[in-house]
Amino acid sequence: MKRNDFPKENNVHKIYMNDKQVEFLIKCIDISQSSEMIKPEKSEVEIIRELSELNEDIQNTKLGDTIYYDLN
Repeated sequence: MKRNDFPKENNVHKIYMNDKQVEFLIKCIDISQSSEMIKPEKSEVEIIRELSELNEDIQNTKLGDTIYYDLN
């Protein structure tokens, strides 16, 4: 999202995270959502989606593009 996408009354912050911090944040979000502790609104869903995509890229880099799931 660009700074101009936010209403003027909202503060916009930029943060920098390494891969490990992104993975941790995604785990926290997953736990919170699975326990139904949070009900994100539209702007929050967008950042969760962006973080999830970033985490997916991190995992693909760490594990390779081919991941096999054991469905048994």
